[in-house]
Amino acid sequence: MSVIKLSVFTDYHYNPWVQPWALEGLDAIFARAVENNVDAVTHCGDFMVTTLENGKPALDRFLHNPEGLPAFGAYGNHELQGVDSLEELNAVYGLDKSYYYRDLKGFRLIFLDTNHFIKDGVLQHYPGHSVGGPDWSYDHNLVGAPQRAWLRETLLASPYPCIIFSHSTFQVDGTTRDPSIGSCNSGSLDAQEIRAIFREVNEAHPNRVLLCINGHYHTNSFATVDGVAYFNVNSTYSGFWSRDKHDCFPKEFIEKYPHAAQCAYYNDPLNAIVTVSSDGELDIDGAKTTYMYGVTPYMCDPYPKPIFGSFEPRITSTHVKLGQAAVDKQ
Repeated sequence: MSVIKLSVFTDYHYNPWVQPWALEGLDAIFARAVENNVDAVTHCGDFMVTTLENGKPALDRFLHNPEGLPAFGAYGNHELQGVDSLEELNAVYGLDKSYYYRDLKGFRLIFLDTNHFIKDGVLQHYPGHSVGGPDWSYDHNLVGAPQRAWLRETLLASPYPCIIFSHSTFQVDGTTRDPSIGSCNSGSLDAQEIRAIFREVNEAHPNRVLLCINGHYHTNSFATVDGVAYFNVNSTYSGFWSRDKHDCFPKEFIEKYPHAAQCAYYNDPLNAIVTVSSDGELDIDGAKTTYMYGVTPYMCDPYPKPIFGSFEPRITSTHVKLGQAAVDKQ
C-alpha cells in the first residue's frame, strides 16, 4: 500500500502592496509542512495577484524553497492578472503546458487548468492581464475538450491512484445563469464531462481517481460524489470579497490597505495536511483561525451567496474511507 502526505493551500493572493500579508504566511505553511514530514507542498491557484517582478519573492519562496520540498501548483483565474501571457507564466513554473502531472510516492498528482472560455465557438485561454474571459468576466471557467481528452488518457494510463488539483471545482456543475454572482460561485462549466471521465476510469480501474482538491471559492467544504472525494480548500487569508465597500475595519487599516474595504480577512494562514493511502483512506488535518479585527463576511455584505461550502475561518479536519461516511474530527 502506498501513502502520500501533502501540504495544501490555495488563493494566497500575494500582493503586499495591496494585502496585509507578505511572505510570513508561506513561511508558516512550509514550517508546518516540514514539521509533518510532507512529500510535497501544493497550491490550487491564485497564488499571486501582481506582476512577475513584484511576485518574484513569493514565487522563489514556493518554487525554490530552502526546505528542498517538491512544490507544485494549479493555475487560478488571477494567475495571469499581472502576466503578459500564459507562455510567460509557464516558463516561470518550468512547464511546457498549463496542465501536467507528476508521479510521486506511488501516486499520480494531476494539475488541471480551468481557465478557458469559448468565444465564437473557439476554445481560448484567459489572456494576460485579466482575471477571466471577455471583459474580465468570471463567467467562463472550463477545462475544454483537448485537456479533457488528455486527462482521460492520463488517468487510464496511470499505474498509480490519482489526485486531481484544480482552481474551479468539478463537484458541482458550472452555470452562467446568475450574472450577479457569476461562475465564481459555480463549478467548472464542463464539470459534468469531467465527472463522467472519473466514473469511466473508476469503473475500469477501481480507486484510480481518489481525490479532487480545488480552491477559488474562499469557502470550506468536503463531499464525496460517485466514490470520489472533493476537498474545497478555504483561502489562505482572504475570507470574503464583497462587491460593495464597508467601513468595518479601523480607519488607519483602510488607509494603508484600501482594498480591505471590500474584504474580510483571516488572522492566520489556513492550510491543510492531507494524507492519502492507495486503498482509499483519506485524512485531512485542517486549521482554525479568527477574522481579522473581528470583521466577518456578514458584516461586509448581508447576503453572501456561496453555492456550496461555508464562509468560516477554518479548514475542517476530516477522516474518511472512500465508500463510507466522512467523520468531522473538529
